[in-house]
Amino acid sequence: MNNYKYDLCSIEKLEYKILNPGGNKTAIINGNEYTNNQKKLINKMIMDKYPQVEQVGFLSNKENCLEMAGGEFCINATRCAVFEYLKGRVGKIELSVSGTDKKIIGKVLEDKMVEVELNIDKKISDLVELKKDFTCIKIDGILIAVLDEEKSQKYIQKLRENEEATKVELKQLMIDEINSDEKAIGIMLLERVSKNIKINPIVWVKEINTIFYETACGSGSIGTAIFNYLKNNEKEIEIVQPSGYSIYVRLETENEYIKNAILRGIVKEE
Repeated sequence: MNNYKYDLCSIEKLEYKILNPGGNKTAIINGNEYTNNQKKLINKMIMDKYPQVEQVGFLSNKENCLEMAGGEFCINATRCAVFEYLKGRVGKIELSVSGTDKKIIGKVLEDKMVEVELNIDKKISDLVELKKDFTCIKIDGILIAVLDEEKSQKYIQKLRENEEATKVELKQLMIDEINSDEKAIGIMLLERVSKNIKINPIVWVKEINTIFYETACGSGSIGTAIFNYLKNNEKEIEIVQPSGYSIYVRLETENEYIKNAILRGIVKEE
């Protein structure tokens, strides 16, 4: 109890900003010199105060570095970090992000879009694994499990009827059928909107035990882009998010390798 009280006292003067990367609203905390327990407390405090916030990240004041509350890798939070470090101005930076040991290149573009380049550099056979009905794509810090449009229909319908019960059911599927050691698992339920694919992302972050039907998902968009590339041999795709915004993904491939994924989308201050 004393440690708990100490942790609470230590985080009273919290500086933060809420950013919207096309859905998936993210609280960005100024400073990352917190213990793991403090990060969990801050995550809970922010989410209790702002129910629309889906994740919390911590920005270092000493270097370009983003750490998520659950230690996972999150692309949309990374785009928020790029936006914040560059103060929304056109430019380019390199930054470290939790959940991966690779540096991420980020840009704020002329049209106010924020782009990140993720170095994947994996053979497709090492990147993709089939588990039951899911096509699982191993991105650093998170495993994305994609369910095709036909098999997604029943779960999308269930989400509309009872979101909380369906999230519990899908979390159990992640435990029983996907069973990954990654810090986070995301199930992407696909549907067709006009000519584009829309994702319905259910993401479980293990360390802080949050499960969200996210309003946008960058990592899930990359996983879906890879799934679409395997199915249709398309290297560029527009993916509609539950928020109604789009995320654009371009894959750079070479022979049987996926070298890089470049993802761009809007980021706004709330």
